Amino acid sequence: MNQKEAHVRNWIKEVSKVRPELSGFAACPFASTAKFKIVECNIDDIEPIGGFDVVIFIVEDDLQLNDINQWVDIYNKIYKTWIFLKDCGTYNTFISGVQTNNGLYNLVLAQPKEKLNKYREKLANTEYYDHWDESYLQEILGEDYKIVKKSG
Repeated sequence: MNQKEAHVRNWIKEVSKVRPELSGFAACPFASTAKFKIVECNIDDIEPIGGFDVVIFIVEDDLQLNDINQWVDIYNKIYKTWIFLKDCGTYNTFISGVQTNNGLYNLVLAQPKEKLNKYREKLANTEYYDHWDESYLQEILGEDYKIVKKSG
């Protein structure tokens, strides 16, 4: 295991920790049980890999937030049954003061849309999303934002 993969594995452990600031939720409540794969590749070589809850692609360090956003948008248009999310090493994100990004490397996360929607619907029936800033909630949830607002 190289340094980047080790960092990503430690980040998964961090976002899996139950936090009092989040009413006893983890920043990512399903991360601790998710079946994941870590792949290091160029951002233009990303392809979803079935059989996992999330595939974490470690991409080039020199990419800026706008570059990653453009690629994530492209992949979300190409692969309709997947949801791609960014985690830019220079773009820190927080939920109620708890850092959610990995803070070092540029990542693209790919998750099967149907499974992710089910997780989001479950969480929408709890207090989990009450801790999120409205703009971050819209940014991360995208089309699923309406699911949370209907349930909440």
